[in-house]
Amino acid sequence: KANGITTLLVCGVTTEVCVHTTIREGNDRGYYCILLEDCCASYSQEFHDVAVKMISSQGGIFGSVTNSKTFLDTLKLPTSSPSVAPISSSASPAPPTNGNSPLST
Repeated sequence: KANGITTLLVCGVTTEVCVHTTIREGNDRGYYCILLEDCCASYSQEFHDVAVKMISSQGGIFGSVTNSKTFLDTLKLPTSSPSVAPISSSASPAPPTNGNSPLST
């Protein structure tokens, strides 16, 4: 936060444990969290799906859920780019004020 970071992009394994905990902890610390669903995995598809639903339930109580293509399209970056230039803070999606995100899928 001292560096002006307000939004966390979260991905990894396992969706229902490590990723979910990271999102909850980020939210508790005042960060706006965006889960990149297609960049997460679990040993159980059922557990993955339930964890994703929990994050986006109640209007996105813990954050927003989107996929990497939608996120990159929002930034106007090609998805096949081998390298990505640094993103300025003005290009980062702002947290929604009403609990709904334009990135939600």
